[in-house]
Amino acid sequence: MENQVQPENITNQLLNVFNYAFVESAPYSFFVPKKEKYVAVHVTKKICTCLACTKQIEVKYHEAGVVYFSKERFEKQRAVYEKKGLPFLDEKDLQAEKEFIYQETGYCERCAPQLLLTGDVKQKIYNICQEIHKEDEILLVKAKVCMEEQLKKWLKTIPNSSQIKQYDLSNYNGLKDLVCAAILDDTTDVGNCLTSYKNKIGKMIADTEQLLRTMPDKWSIYAARSTAIYESMSDELYHEYTVVFPEENTIPQDFFINRVIEKIRIEMFLKQSRVSSVEQLMLEVGFETAWLDLLIDHIATFEK
Repeated sequence: MENQVQPENITNQLLNVFNYAFVESAPYSFFVPKKEKYVAVHVTKKICTCLACTKQIEVKYHEAGVVYFSKERFEKQRAVYEKKGLPFLDEKDLQAEKEFIYQETGYCERCAPQLLLTGDVKQKIYNICQEIHKEDEILLVKAKVCMEEQLKKWLKTIPNSSQIKQYDLSNYNGLKDLVCAAILDDTTDVGNCLTSYKNKIGKMIADTEQLLRTMPDKWSIYAARSTAIYESMSDELYHEYTVVFPEENTIPQDFFINRVIEKIRIEMFLKQSRVSSVEQLMLEVGFETAWLDLLIDHIATFEK
């Protein structure tokens, strides 16, 4: 049950493809920003302002010198500043590397569900895909609970050490083998968990594929972006020159921003391989060292 290739497992791949479809807007590329296309700006933080409740979320950036804005992104910031009635950077400010606050508008976690759930077909497609993504993520959580509960039920059937004498419990591998055997003794609940997941997302995927048939190649919607992940200041390509990183202690919050998504990326997300068997699901969950503690604590009761 221990996952030997965590970075390449099904759940991580689903997350990568979801981010590719709905979070990342530009591919990585090796390039040096040129003056005719980029503007060097000393960005220190971002302020996300909700269009509904006007709540503001402040995100402080790890400072590592200037960040290069594509001129298109820089002009969009100028428009936002003018709309807010705020003074914008001039050439003198840029040369002096004056501190700049990046302004973002959209919807906060509280307002987004109320305002975006009733959106048009374009927004509805994203909403369903986000629900599919949540189900992909929570499947492992539910399966882990089932596996742990099965271990606890099995331990209750072992009142003394005589029933486990055939196992070598003197080392880690022996303890782990016993835990795995206990969990595999009854996988009914894990199987039910998987069946429920497959039925639910199967319908959502089919519904989304139906909606996609009449959609254009690209369109604009509001999509969630965590305040705790890096962000590029270029809309087409990004490089370390154009990326800013929130400080490590930033509390993750989803903020829904307006962005363009592509039909081909959504189709890739929907067609991505998902967990299809109990064995796969258990491998995805992996082995929890906390389960060893449950076994050891139970064995300790035999000596009392």
